[in-house]
Amino acid sequence: MAGRSVIVTGVATGIGRATALRFAGAGERVVIVCKSEEKGRSLAEVIKSQGGDAVFIQAKTAKRLSVHNIIAEALEAYGRVDVLVHCDGLFQSAPFMETTEEQFDTLVDANLRSTFLLNQAVCKQIIKQAGETDDGGVDQAWGSAIINLTTTESVTASANHAVFAATQGAITQLTKAVSMTLAPYGARANAVGIAAIREELDDIEEGKGSRDKASPSTPLARKGEPEEVANTIFFLASRDASFITGQSIYVDGGRLAQYRRGDRTG
Repeated sequence: MAGRSVIVTGVATGIGRATALRFAGAGERVVIVCKSEEKGRSLAEVIKSQGGDAVFIQAKTAKRLSVHNIIAEALEAYGRVDVLVHCDGLFQSAPFMETTEEQFDTLVDANLRSTFLLNQAVCKQIIKQAGETDDGGVDQAWGSAIINLTTTESVTASANHAVFAATQGAITQLTKAVSMTLAPYGARANAVGIAAIREELDDIEEGKGSRDKASPSTPLARKGEPEEVANTIFFLASRDASFITGQSIYVDGGRLAQYRRGDRTG
């Protein structure tokens, strides 16, 4: 599996950074995408200093031209695109009745539009690389995969996170459609949903300054580490997950499985 061309977006976050390092450490060639030039170039240098291969592209993933440039620069650097890990996204909170159209548009662009544009562009490239399939489908693109990062709000909701949750659910459904598009070529698409991850959802769920505290709503009674999410993403992109597609895997310390007080069902 080593030597694939892997695009990782959102490397300014703990999960994006950990994911890029995980793939690079396994010998994959990493295209790191970030809005911040400082953080992106710094990560590329870290990877190179560790003997890895990485290029940095500064881009906003919700713009079609930017996505075109990401693919073009990945092809220029490595000649192909094998894996996309889309970690880029935005969280905003507002009571549903007070949410503005501007907030709606901002979240849909940052979360759903960016996922749509990147997934579509990478799918086109994977299929182009795979060539024609016979009627039964073959494994021309068995080493190719797309993993989209979501949160547990793809299946839960809050009155204050209405539009954010809607984008998470939409990404989950989009990922399923992408998996069906890639299936005839042996390539796969899955989603990884997160909650209670250190340095990712602290401000969303606990408030600032609580990063070292175990959350009472997490059965494992601790925060997850970005590296734990990165390991799951890496698994889903690997041959070990060759028969897993169209799925959502939740790295959430057991939150979705937990019976919550006040739930009158069951």
